[in-house]
Amino acid sequence: MPKSLRLERCLPSTSSASGVLLPDHYVENDPIIQTILEAKASECKLSRHEKLVKLSSKSSCQVSTCQCNGWRGRRDNRLMSSTCTKSGCSHPLSSHVSHLENAKDEQLNTLLGLVFDLDNLSVTVNKDLKKPSIERNYVQEDTYGAELRNFVYPGSCITLEKLFGTPPFENPNIVKALMNFNMYKFGHDSSQLKIALKISKFLTKHFDLWKWISPKELPHCKTFQHRKNYEFYYQRYLVFCLLPKYLHSIAPSFKMSLIFGQDILKYTLKAFRMHLTDWCHASAPKWSNHRKHFCMSYLPKYMNLLEEEVYAVHSPIWDLHFKDSDLKKIILTDSLDSGLDETKEADHKDRRKKDKHPNEDMSMKPNEKHSIEDALSEDKIIDILKNVQSGPITYSKEFGLETGPRGHQARTEEEHGIIRFVVIGNSLDSRVEKSTMLWLMQLRNLFRTQLPRMPVRYITRLVFDTKHKTLALLKDGVPIGGICFCPFVSQGFTEIVFCAVKVDQQENGYGTQLMNHLKDYHIQHNILNFLTYADKLAIEYFKKQGFSQDVRISKKIHQEYIKHYQGAILMHCELNPKIIYTQLTSVIRIQKEIVKSLVEEKHMKIERHYPGLTCFLDGVRMVTIESIPGVMDTGWTPSTRATRNSRVTEETTDIDVLAKHLKKVLQFVKNNALSEPFLNPVDKKVPGYYELIKYPMDLSTIGKRLASGYYVTRKLFIADMRRMFSNCKTFNPEDSYWANCAVELERLFQIKMKEMGLWDY
Repeated sequence: MPKSLRLERCLPSTSSASGVLLPDHYVENDPIIQTILEAKASECKLSRHEKLVKLSSKSSCQVSTCQCNGWRGRRDNRLMSSTCTKSGCSHPLSSHVSHLENAKDEQLNTLLGLVFDLDNLSVTVNKDLKKPSIERNYVQEDTYGAELRNFVYPGSCITLEKLFGTPPFENPNIVKALMNFNMYKFGHDSSQLKIALKISKFLTKHFDLWKWISPKELPHCKTFQHRKNYEFYYQRYLVFCLLPKYLHSIAPSFKMSLIFGQDILKYTLKAFRMHLTDWCHASAPKWSNHRKHFCMSYLPKYMNLLEEEVYAVHSPIWDLHFKDSDLKKIILTDSLDSGLDETKEADHKDRRKKDKHPNEDMSMKPNEKHSIEDALSEDKIIDILKNVQSGPITYSKEFGLETGPRGHQARTEEEHGIIRFVVIGNSLDSRVEKSTMLWLMQLRNLFRTQLPRMPVRYITRLVFDTKHKTLALLKDGVPIGGICFCPFVSQGFTEIVFCAVKVDQQENGYGTQLMNHLKDYHIQHNILNFLTYADKLAIEYFKKQGFSQDVRISKKIHQEYIKHYQGAILMHCELNPKIIYTQLTSVIRIQKEIVKSLVEEKHMKIERHYPGLTCFLDGVRMVTIESIPGVMDTGWTPSTRATRNSRVTEETTDIDVLAKHLKKVLQFVKNNALSEPFLNPVDKKVPGYYELIKYPMDLSTIGKRLASGYYVTRKLFIADMRRMFSNCKTFNPEDSYWANCAVELERLFQIKMKEMGLWDY
């Protein structure tokens, strides 16, 4: 058998430099793959006897009493009658390939490719074994050397899904997370969103081609557990992403960005960014100015924002149900300080200011707030409360049910003493009342009945454990529901272990009232976080009680304290200490009635009817807006620009007068000490300046244009000044001396223009 190809070039090296290379070409153009395909094609041209001889080395002996897993004999004697030289096997070669005699040529060619791949794999692993222990990649050796051991038979295929799982391994994957990130950060501006989509496409392309760093060289695996987790993902990467590119019979090849998600991005993002930056700087001389500006300007900002979200404790980009509606809420409440282009941000803020409703009271100060007490008198509020408390209780669908909110019946029964809630638990330090022990036994039986999958001993141990407590719902002195929980005061959270209500007592709001009492109890004890593992049947209940699958507390806080349940999902609820949860629905109802009364009272005061316009009947075809009856009463005022006829901001036909004012502004800018970098054109010896800046501008050029009568309008003058400052900020780093000069001098320029009456932007 000819010597196998050495494929160590295509497998991850233990050298840290292996992750730096990001090839421009795709894998299809890889010369190693072409060599492999040519070698496999040549083997397919062998005679049938030669193919069987090759396959015999990986075929187990078909004699039932023999344990030999592959034929071995003299190379110069490859006849079917030649015997195997392995210990314990003296059977002829035909005994190893008897099951292949009736196989078709297509099957034999497939098996030859499998043997070829296994031989190359063995060569790569053996070469790695000869390296010093410091340079060896033990994870690679374990994956390639120990796991890929199989016998050959017609139709065989090595699958590692039982060992490493079935792709995709994380959901959402990296591609979905990047799309969510783009919408979350840049969805408010279509131009920024287009740039972000280009960058994300660029990142995923290169991430799929990037070779991961071996676990022992990854700088961000600080703990043993993190390293072990990364090793497992690294094995999956080798088996499902890297290895199939070169050894086609092992498994189908997957793109890394489609099968991995949050964990891998946290482990590899910083290393990938470092290597991507090195590759960009190395490739920059070959790029056009447009591509160079794109990668050197937008890419770093995008990566900074992406790192913040990836390493944040809670980020919506990993939400499977991320929607545009969530984005709109974020945009309305956020300050829009996350853009790639600062000028776009400013324009957007200006548009938001201009888009205010015309009826809005512009005289109100930004920090001024109206309260209910200011709008309604104290006597009026008392009357409203009396009407709410004495009137019939009606609820709309906004509370979830037409008959009333969740927990209303339970609250009514609690007010009348029909049910009550008590927190009970076992104790080794003090005597436990018999009634308490009886209730615990009854609750144990209740949990046992409602949770049949839970072992009885396990339920008993937790209910009677001294560290656990139970909130019991008693009706006629008998528990009909309860929540067993374990508080971890030092960690600031409580684990909800069991939650159940009797079947015949459900749909009465008892579960909601149980949870509300539990929340108030924990707020009193300064514990503001709940964690629980919920199965499929309980997820909807916990969602209604404010729980979410998005766990906002760090794993370090809870991972060694609570037990993981198979088939269950970890859910988290954060409590608001300002809320009394058992009274929340009633408070909302009262607030709603107060607001309704306020709206009705205001409506009665401002409601007026105006007669229609009759002037059109007399032939009038156009009227001014302010002449329409009632328009001025709404608070609308005419446009301010229409009343400023005396100001210089209105374009004048007298060019000499305009030039006189502009000359004063220009001289003011030149006299400032910060104007020194802008007095003359930038020296042509400055590397890269005129390649990046296509339209340079300076104060001397502006002075020449002013003297020649070029500025027939003030807008032309403002445009040249803005271009001068913009060029400086584009070419120089953001925190540099020259950029700071541009920012400050532009601010002074605007102030002077306003003083001269030349600025109304």
